[in-house]
Amino acid sequence: MDHPSTTVTVPIVTSGPTLWFSAYAFGWGYRAFSLRSEVICEQLGAADGTSRQLLLAFELGKRRILHAVERKELPQTGERIPLSAKDLAQPGIREAEMTTTT
Repeated sequence: MDHPSTTVTVPIVTSGPTLWFSAYAFGWGYRAFSLRSEVICEQLGAADGTSRQLLLAFELGKRRILHAVERKELPQTGERIPLSAKDLAQPGIREAEMTTTT
């Protein structure tokens, strides 16, 4: 029997601004996540930190967000889980920028 994939709820914009959203999937239930505006601008391409830009970037980047949520280690403590720029980085695209050379 195939189970439905991970589903993401509609985000809300909090002060900061930060987006809060939940994701749920068969086997692990609901988890709460947060995305800071800086991460959304850097990784998902929002032009600025306005609510409109953050929500647009969230919708356009939903596939990357889903992949990040599915890969993220999920604690069982019920706390909101922050997603970082590293969580959203696409393999091979941002790795060169994230690694430092000496």
